[in-house]
Amino acid sequence: MSLIRWCSVALLFLGFLSTSCGVSVVNLRDNLDLNQASFHDKLAAKQGLADEFLTCTRQAYDERSGASTAASSPNDQHPAEGHVTPIHALIKRAKEGRPSHAESLQVIEDTLADWQGTSYRRLDLGKLRKIVDVIKQWHIHLDFDEDALAEDASRLAQLLLAYNKAYFGDIQYVTGPSTTGKGIRAAAKVTSSGFVDRLGNVWMFPGLSVEATKEPGKSLVFKSTQVDSQQISADLTRVFLEAFFDAAFREPAVHNATALQIQWKTAGLAYPAFDAEHPPIPLEALARVTRDALRAEAAVTSEVGKAVRGGSIFSTQNETYAATLETAAGVIAKKLVEHGGFCYFQTIQQPERMKEGVKE
Repeated sequence: MSLIRWCSVALLFLGFLSTSCGVSVVNLRDNLDLNQASFHDKLAAKQGLADEFLTCTRQAYDERSGASTAASSPNDQHPAEGHVTPIHALIKRAKEGRPSHAESLQVIEDTLADWQGTSYRRLDLGKLRKIVDVIKQWHIHLDFDEDALAEDASRLAQLLLAYNKAYFGDIQYVTGPSTTGKGIRAAAKVTSSGFVDRLGNVWMFPGLSVEATKEPGKSLVFKSTQVDSQQISADLTRVFLEAFFDAAFREPAVHNATALQIQWKTAGLAYPAFDAEHPPIPLEALARVTRDALRAEAAVTSEVGKAVRGGSIFSTQNETYAATLETAAGVIAKKLVEHGGFCYFQTIQQPERMKEGVKE
Protein backbone atom coordinates (compact mmCIF):
# COMPACT_ATOMS: atom_id res chain seq x y z
CA MET A 1 0.00 0.00 0.00
CA SER A 2 1.42 3.36 -0.97
CA LEU A 3 2.50 5.76 1.74
CA ILE A 4 0.11 8.29 0.25
CA ARG A 5 -2.72 5.94 1.23
CA TRP A 6 -1.78 6.24 4.89
CA CYS A 7 -0.42 9.72 5.04
CA SER A 8 -3.15 11.71 3.73
CA VAL A 9 -3.15 14.65 5.82
CA ALA A 10 -3.25 15.82 2.21
CA LEU A 11 -6.79 14.67 2.19
CA LEU A 12 -7.90 17.78 3.76
CA PHE A 13 -7.75 19.04 0.26
CA LEU A 14 -9.25 16.19 -1.80
CA GLY A 15 -12.86 15.59 -2.78
CA PHE A 16 -15.91 17.21 -4.19
CA LEU A 17 -17.00 20.79 -3.90
CA SER A 18 -19.96 21.28 -1.61
CA THR A 19 -22.04 24.40 -2.01
CA SER A 20 -24.69 23.77 0.60
CA CYS A 21 -25.42 26.33 3.32
CA GLY A 22 -23.22 28.85 1.53
CA VAL A 23 -20.02 27.06 2.60
CA SER A 24 -17.43 26.13 0.01
CA VAL A 25 -15.40 23.06 0.95
CA VAL A 26 -13.43 20.31 -0.72
CA ASN A 27 -14.45 17.06 0.95
CA LEU A 28 -12.75 13.68 1.30
CA ARG A 29 -13.74 11.21 -1.36
CA ASP A 30 -15.33 8.07 0.02
CA ASN A 31 -13.21 5.78 -2.17
CA LEU A 32 -9.87 7.19 -0.99
CA ASP A 33 -8.14 6.51 2.32
CA LEU A 34 -5.70 9.38 2.60
CA ASN A 35 -6.40 10.20 6.21
CA GLN A 36 -3.38 11.19 8.30
CA ALA A 37 -4.85 9.17 11.15
CA SER A 38 -3.99 6.10 9.08
CA PHE A 39 -0.33 6.63 10.04
CA HIS A 40 -1.34 6.23 13.65
CA ASP A 41 -3.63 3.30 12.86
CA LYS A 42 -0.84 1.57 10.96
CA LEU A 43 1.35 1.68 14.07
CA ALA A 44 -1.37 1.16 16.68
CA ALA A 45 -0.81 -2.59 16.90
CA LYS A 46 2.91 -2.13 17.56
CA GLN A 47 3.60 -1.32 21.19
CA GLY A 48 5.01 2.16 21.68
CA LEU A 49 5.38 3.03 17.98
CA ALA A 50 2.14 4.97 17.71
CA ASP A 51 3.18 7.20 20.60
CA GLU A 52 6.64 7.66 19.10
CA PHE A 53 5.07 8.73 15.81
CA LEU A 54 2.81 11.26 17.52
CA THR A 55 5.72 12.65 19.50
CA CYS A 56 7.72 12.97 16.29
CA THR A 57 5.01 14.90 14.45
CA ARG A 58 4.76 17.38 17.33
CA GLN A 59 8.38 18.41 16.94
CA ALA A 60 10.66 19.89 14.33
CA TYR A 61 13.32 17.43 13.18
CA ASP A 62 16.19 19.08 15.04
CA GLU A 63 14.20 19.05 18.29
CA ARG A 64 13.50 15.31 18.35
CA SER A 65 16.76 14.11 19.87
CA GLY A 66 16.08 12.64 23.26
CA ALA A 67 12.34 13.21 23.04
CA SER A 68 10.32 10.98 25.31
CA THR A 69 6.84 9.70 24.70
CA ALA A 70 6.35 9.63 28.46
CA ALA A 71 6.25 13.40 28.40
CA SER A 72 3.37 13.44 25.97
CA SER A 73 0.17 15.14 27.01
CA PRO A 74 -3.21 13.43 27.45
CA ASN A 75 -4.20 14.82 24.08
CA ASP A 76 -1.84 12.31 22.45
CA GLN A 77 -4.86 10.12 21.82
CA HIS A 78 -5.82 12.48 18.99
CA PRO A 79 -3.60 11.32 16.10
CA ALA A 80 -4.12 14.28 13.79
CA GLU A 81 -2.88 16.99 16.11
CA GLY A 82 0.85 16.59 15.73
CA HIS A 83 1.71 18.77 12.75
CA VAL A 84 -0.08 21.83 14.18
CA THR A 85 2.25 22.01 17.19
CA PRO A 86 5.44 23.08 15.34
CA ILE A 87 3.37 25.46 13.21
CA HIS A 88 1.98 27.06 16.35
CA ALA A 89 5.51 27.40 17.77
CA LEU A 90 6.75 29.05 14.56
CA ILE A 91 3.90 31.58 14.54
CA LYS A 92 4.51 32.36 18.20
CA ARG A 93 8.18 33.12 17.47
CA ALA A 94 7.23 35.19 14.43
CA LYS A 95 4.85 37.28 16.53
CA GLU A 96 7.68 38.10 18.89
CA GLY A 97 9.75 39.51 16.03
CA ARG A 98 7.10 40.94 13.71
CA PRO A 99 3.90 41.22 15.78
CA SER A 100 2.06 43.45 13.31
CA HIS A 101 2.67 41.09 10.39
CA ALA A 102 2.90 37.68 12.06
CA GLU A 103 -0.63 37.88 13.46
CA SER A 104 -1.92 37.26 9.94
CA LEU A 105 -0.16 33.87 9.86
CA GLN A 106 -2.67 32.57 12.37
CA VAL A 107 -5.04 31.74 9.52
CA ILE A 108 -2.71 28.92 8.42
CA GLU A 109 -2.82 27.28 11.84
CA ASP A 110 -6.57 27.86 12.11
CA THR A 111 -7.17 26.23 8.73
CA LEU A 112 -5.25 23.09 9.68
CA ALA A 113 -6.74 22.96 13.17
CA ASP A 114 -10.22 23.34 11.72
CA TRP A 115 -9.55 20.53 9.32
CA GLN A 116 -8.29 18.13 11.98
CA GLY A 117 -11.17 19.01 14.29
CA THR A 118 -13.88 17.91 11.87
CA SER A 119 -15.33 14.41 11.68
CA TYR A 120 -14.49 14.28 7.99
CA ARG A 121 -11.52 15.73 6.19
CA ARG A 122 -12.16 18.90 4.25
CA LEU A 123 -10.63 22.18 3.19
CA ASP A 124 -12.65 25.35 3.52
CA LEU A 125 -11.96 27.23 0.29
CA GLY A 126 -12.85 30.47 2.02
CA LYS A 127 -9.98 29.94 4.45
CA LEU A 128 -7.69 28.91 1.61
CA ARG A 129 -8.40 32.27 0.01
CA LYS A 130 -7.47 33.96 3.27
CA ILE A 131 -4.15 32.12 3.27
CA VAL A 132 -3.44 33.31 -0.26
CA ASP A 133 -4.38 36.86 0.72
CA VAL A 134 -2.08 36.66 3.76
CA ILE A 135 0.81 35.58 1.55
CA LYS A 136 0.11 38.55 -0.70
CA GLN A 137 0.07 40.84 2.33
CA TRP A 138 3.44 39.53 3.45
CA HIS A 139 4.87 40.26 0.02
CA ILE A 140 3.47 43.80 0.25
CA HIS A 141 4.54 44.39 3.85
CA LEU A 142 8.05 43.13 3.34
CA ASP A 143 8.23 44.34 -0.24
CA PHE A 144 11.12 41.90 -0.27
CA ASP A 145 13.32 44.60 1.11
CA GLU A 146 16.50 42.57 1.35
CA ASP A 147 18.06 44.93 3.87
CA ALA A 148 15.08 44.68 6.21
CA LEU A 149 14.83 40.91 5.88
CA ALA A 150 18.57 40.50 6.33
CA GLU A 151 18.32 42.25 9.71
CA ASP A 152 15.72 39.73 10.87
CA ALA A 153 17.67 36.72 12.13
CA SER A 154 14.64 34.46 12.52
CA ARG A 155 14.44 31.19 10.59
CA LEU A 156 11.33 32.27 8.70
CA ALA A 157 12.82 35.58 7.57
CA GLN A 158 16.15 34.06 6.55
CA LEU A 159 14.55 31.17 4.67
CA LEU A 160 12.10 33.51 2.94
CA LEU A 161 14.89 35.86 1.90
CA ALA A 162 17.13 33.04 0.65
CA TYR A 163 14.32 31.26 -1.23
CA ASN A 164 13.14 34.48 -2.84
CA LYS A 165 16.63 35.52 -3.94
CA ALA A 166 17.33 32.05 -5.32
CA TYR A 167 14.04 32.02 -7.23
CA PHE A 168 14.96 35.29 -8.91
CA GLY A 169 18.41 33.95 -9.71
CA ASP A 170 20.36 35.47 -6.80
CA ILE A 171 21.79 37.77 -9.47
CA GLN A 172 25.27 39.15 -9.02
CA TYR A 173 27.44 41.19 -11.37
CA VAL A 174 31.16 40.66 -11.49
CA THR A 175 33.93 42.23 -13.53
CA GLY A 176 35.65 40.28 -16.23
CA PRO A 177 38.07 40.76 -19.11
CA SER A 178 36.86 42.71 -22.11
CA THR A 179 36.37 40.95 -25.41
CA THR A 180 39.75 42.24 -26.58
CA GLY A 181 41.48 41.04 -23.44
CA LYS A 182 42.72 44.49 -22.54
CA GLY A 183 41.41 47.87 -21.50
CA ILE A 184 38.22 48.36 -19.47
CA ARG A 185 36.83 45.16 -18.09
CA ALA A 186 33.24 44.15 -18.81
CA ALA A 187 30.45 43.37 -16.33
CA ALA A 188 29.12 39.84 -16.39
CA LYS A 189 25.88 38.56 -14.83
CA VAL A 190 26.10 35.52 -12.60
CA THR A 191 22.94 33.76 -11.49
CA SER A 192 22.13 30.78 -9.31
CA SER A 193 20.37 27.69 -10.62
CA GLY A 194 17.12 28.83 -9.00
CA PHE A 195 15.32 27.96 -5.77
CA VAL A 196 16.03 24.34 -4.83
CA ASP A 197 13.60 22.94 -2.27
CA ARG A 198 14.69 20.54 0.44
CA LEU A 199 14.00 17.54 -1.78
CA GLY A 200 16.01 18.87 -4.73
CA ASN A 201 13.22 20.22 -6.95
CA VAL A 202 14.16 23.44 -8.78
CA TRP A 203 12.03 26.56 -9.34
CA MET A 204 13.18 29.66 -11.21
CA PHE A 205 11.69 32.97 -12.30
CA PRO A 206 10.68 32.46 -15.96
CA GLY A 207 12.16 35.80 -17.01
CA LEU A 208 15.74 34.64 -16.42
CA SER A 209 17.92 33.47 -19.25
CA VAL A 210 19.91 30.31 -18.68
CA GLU A 211 23.51 29.86 -19.70
CA ALA A 212 25.02 26.43 -20.21
CA THR A 213 28.66 25.72 -21.03
CA LYS A 214 29.13 23.74 -24.22
CA GLU A 215 32.93 23.50 -24.25
CA PRO A 216 35.84 25.48 -22.81
CA GLY A 217 35.50 29.08 -23.87
CA LYS A 218 32.15 28.51 -25.54
CA SER A 219 28.67 28.85 -24.16
CA LEU A 220 25.06 28.44 -25.16
CA VAL A 221 22.54 31.00 -23.96
CA PHE A 222 18.91 30.00 -23.91
CA LYS A 223 16.38 32.81 -24.11
CA SER A 224 14.17 33.41 -21.14
CA THR A 225 10.63 32.12 -21.33
CA GLN A 226 7.65 34.44 -21.37
CA VAL A 227 6.84 36.01 -18.02
CA ASP A 228 3.42 34.66 -17.12
CA SER A 229 1.29 36.11 -14.31
CA GLN A 230 -0.23 32.74 -13.40
CA GLN A 231 3.11 31.03 -13.02
CA ILE A 232 4.74 33.89 -11.13
CA SER A 233 1.85 34.27 -8.70
CA ALA A 234 1.81 30.53 -8.11
CA ASP A 235 5.59 30.36 -7.74
CA LEU A 236 5.75 33.18 -5.19
CA THR A 237 3.01 31.44 -3.21
CA ARG A 238 5.08 28.26 -3.33
CA VAL A 239 8.24 30.07 -2.21
CA PHE A 240 6.47 31.55 0.81
CA LEU A 241 4.83 28.29 1.89
CA GLU A 242 8.04 26.30 1.39
CA ALA A 243 9.85 28.78 3.64
CA PHE A 244 7.04 28.75 6.20
CA PHE A 245 6.76 24.97 6.56
CA ASP A 246 10.52 24.42 6.36
CA ALA A 247 10.93 26.90 9.21
CA ALA A 248 8.32 24.95 11.19
CA PHE A 249 9.18 21.30 10.44
CA ARG A 250 12.86 21.52 9.43
CA GLU A 251 13.01 18.06 7.89
CA PRO A 252 16.55 17.43 6.55
CA ALA A 253 17.42 18.85 3.13
CA VAL A 254 19.38 17.13 0.38
CA HIS A 255 22.65 18.38 -1.07
CA ASN A 256 22.38 21.66 -3.03
CA ALA A 257 19.08 22.67 -1.40
CA THR A 258 18.82 26.44 -1.00
CA ALA A 259 18.22 26.03 2.75
CA LEU A 260 21.72 24.61 3.13
CA GLN A 261 23.37 27.60 1.42
CA ILE A 262 22.27 30.18 4.01
CA GLN A 263 24.86 31.95 6.14
CA TRP A 264 22.90 32.07 9.38
CA LYS A 265 23.30 35.09 11.64
CA THR A 266 22.45 33.18 14.80
CA ALA A 267 24.33 30.10 15.98
CA GLY A 268 22.22 26.98 16.21
CA LEU A 269 19.79 27.89 13.44
CA ALA A 270 21.60 26.08 10.62
CA TYR A 271 19.18 24.02 8.56
CA PRO A 272 19.56 20.24 9.00
CA ALA A 273 21.25 18.42 6.11
CA PHE A 274 20.40 14.86 5.13
CA ASP A 275 23.49 12.86 6.04
CA ALA A 276 23.74 9.98 3.56
CA GLU A 277 26.42 8.28 5.65
CA HIS A 278 24.21 8.27 8.73
CA PRO A 279 20.71 8.66 7.27
CA PRO A 280 17.87 9.37 9.71
CA ILE A 281 15.70 7.26 7.40
CA PRO A 282 16.79 4.88 4.60
CA LEU A 283 17.47 6.48 1.22
CA GLU A 284 14.72 4.38 -0.38
CA ALA A 285 12.34 5.69 2.27
CA LEU A 286 13.38 9.27 1.48
CA ALA A 287 12.64 8.59 -2.19
CA ARG A 288 9.30 7.10 -1.19
CA VAL A 289 8.33 10.13 0.88
CA THR A 290 9.39 12.42 -1.98
CA ARG A 291 7.26 10.58 -4.52
CA ASP A 292 4.21 10.49 -2.30
CA ALA A 293 4.55 14.15 -1.37
CA LEU A 294 4.64 15.05 -5.07
CA ARG A 295 1.68 12.76 -5.76
CA ALA A 296 -0.25 14.46 -2.98
CA GLU A 297 0.57 17.87 -4.40
CA ALA A 298 -0.51 16.80 -7.88
CA ALA A 299 -3.79 15.30 -6.68
CA VAL A 300 -4.68 18.20 -4.42
CA THR A 301 -3.74 20.82 -7.00
CA SER A 302 -5.98 19.08 -9.52
CA GLU A 303 -8.97 18.77 -7.19
CA VAL A 304 -8.80 22.32 -5.89
CA GLY A 305 -8.21 23.58 -9.42
CA LYS A 306 -11.44 21.96 -10.55
CA ALA A 307 -13.29 23.35 -7.54
CA VAL A 308 -12.19 26.96 -8.00
CA ARG A 309 -12.81 26.83 -11.74
CA GLY A 310 -16.17 25.10 -11.55
CA GLY A 311 -19.59 26.56 -12.16
CA SER A 312 -20.49 27.13 -8.51
CA ILE A 313 -20.93 30.56 -6.98
CA PHE A 314 -17.63 30.03 -5.17
CA SER A 315 -15.52 29.61 -8.30
CA THR A 316 -13.24 32.37 -9.52
CA GLN A 317 -13.12 33.79 -13.02
CA ASN A 318 -9.57 35.00 -12.45
CA GLU A 319 -7.12 32.44 -13.83
CA THR A 320 -4.15 33.95 -12.01
CA TYR A 321 -5.98 33.77 -8.70
CA ALA A 322 -7.18 30.23 -9.43
CA ALA A 323 -3.61 29.11 -10.14
CA THR A 324 -2.50 30.66 -6.86
CA LEU A 325 -5.26 28.92 -4.88
CA GLU A 326 -4.57 25.50 -6.31
CA THR A 327 -0.83 25.91 -5.79
CA ALA A 328 -1.31 26.95 -2.17
CA ALA A 329 -3.42 23.87 -1.48
CA GLY A 330 -1.01 21.58 -3.30
CA VAL A 331 2.11 22.88 -1.56
CA ILE A 332 0.49 22.65 1.89
CA ALA A 333 -0.47 19.04 1.15
CA LYS A 334 3.07 18.31 -0.05
CA LYS A 335 4.69 19.75 3.06
CA LEU A 336 2.35 17.89 5.43
CA VAL A 337 3.02 14.60 3.66
CA GLU A 338 6.77 15.26 3.82
CA HIS A 339 6.54 15.82 7.57
CA GLY A 340 4.25 12.88 8.32
CA GLY A 341 6.09 10.52 5.99
CA PHE A 342 9.50 11.39 7.39
CA CYS A 343 8.22 10.82 10.93
CA TYR A 344 6.65 7.51 9.95
CA PHE A 345 9.85 6.11 8.54
CA GLN A 346 11.94 7.60 11.30
CA THR A 347 9.71 5.81 13.79
CA ILE A 348 10.03 2.38 12.15
CA GLN A 349 13.61 2.70 10.93
CA GLN A 350 15.29 1.14 14.00
CA PRO A 351 17.45 -1.84 12.90
CA GLU A 352 15.10 -4.45 14.36
CA ARG A 353 12.17 -2.74 12.63
CA MET A 354 13.73 -2.54 9.18
CA LYS A 355 13.49 -6.25 8.37
CA GLU A 356 10.22 -5.67 6.54
CA GLY A 357 11.85 -3.03 4.31
CA VAL A 358 10.00 -0.29 2.47
CA LYS A 359 6.97 -1.60 0.61
CA GLU A 360 5.19 0.37 -2.04
